[in-house]
Amino acid sequence: MNITNVVAYKRIMKYLCEKRASMDSVRLLYKISLIVGAVANLLMAASLWANKKKYKPYIIYSWARQFMELWLAAFALGYLIHAFVDLRGFWPTAAGALTVSYFHLGAICFCWGFIPLLNPMYLTQKIAIRDTVILGVGLVCYWTAAIIWKQTCIFSIIPYLIFFAYCGYCAVVFYKTFQRVTLRLLTMSYGNVSGFVRWMQASCDVIVFFGIFIVAVVISFPNSIRYFTPITIIMGIGIFAFIVYSLSKYGKVVKDATRATKTVAREYYSPFKGKENTNRAPNL
Repeated sequence: MNITNVVAYKRIMKYLCEKRASMDSVRLLYKISLIVGAVANLLMAASLWANKKKYKPYIIYSWARQFMELWLAAFALGYLIHAFVDLRGFWPTAAGALTVSYFHLGAICFCWGFIPLLNPMYLTQKIAIRDTVILGVGLVCYWTAAIIWKQTCIFSIIPYLIFFAYCGYCAVVFYKTFQRVTLRLLTMSYGNVSGFVRWMQASCDVIVFFGIFIVAVVISFPNSIRYFTPITIIMGIGIFAFIVYSLSKYGKVVKDATRATKTVAREYYSPFKGKENTNRAPNL
């Protein structure tokens, strides 16, 4: 082996060692960021759970907090699975299916927890069954595609359309309810409900953007998501912290907001027309 070949060989080995060290650093940062995100989510869920007795008389608001706790716990569990099981490395489609699975559950928690804050009669038995069936069909499709195709391809991501369609439908229902109810709320004198109105819109905006953006990134860059994960985790912590803070702050005006939304719901939604103004839970 001549000198030229030896030099070239050394350069190649040096490059491979540096690349391996770089990949190890990326994997470590990926794992740490997921664990940090999981711990942050669990702490936020615990903060909501710790004060649950205080708001027990307000059934709708209490349910919203519980669905938020479930949402945070589901994401934390998903983060931990990603952190300790390297699905990105040996089974990319399963990693994508896992991500879409807990995002879909999060979308349901959003619908069941947040829309009733505007329309207390939204969550009926029919809607609960419908959303549960859609989730079940979605999970079967997500994971069936992951089992059939180990590597990401056009066929493996087609089932994700179920998630995007459900998110789009939820966003439309929320914004229609929001526009219909809040315009009336702002004309009423039930204490400080303007902050509640602003929080609801801001929360929905960031939730819809975050959910669709993250899943779109996972689909577009299935093998490079490790590089984006620390950024998305930081975004997720910030968004969840804002929602949890706002949801807790809502508790300070829960009495006024509850009275106001029930009054508006009685005007606009037929189940309330001519009925007593109660704060009963849906008949699930």
